[in-house]
Amino acid sequence: MVAVQEQYRLLSRLGVKVIAASTDSEAAVRKTISDGGFKFPIGFGVTEADIAAVGSVQGERKDSPITQPAEFILKPGGEVAASLYATTQVGRMNPREIAVFVKDRL
Repeated sequence: MVAVQEQYRLLSRLGVKVIAASTDSEAAVRKTISDGGFKFPIGFGVTEADIAAVGSVQGERKDSPITQPAEFILKPGGEVAASLYATTQVGRMNPREIAVFVKDRL
């Protein structure tokens, strides 16, 4: 999310609206927003049903359950233009590449 925040102005100029969601509690997300200075909304309380609805999966890191990342670029009408499902941070969507994708394809 830090990389997205660093490119937030560029993405905003292109008309990209950034929204994140977390399984964390409201208090934890508010602290994350405050500590990280995030300018985009971050939802909280994502449930197992929500995770299943977007096709993400539960995983484990250091013997603790985690939700694996799922990222989407949506067209203005809501259709998925691109998606990425990951089991680690490696290979996540790069904000500058998102900007190029949006500029060239949408």
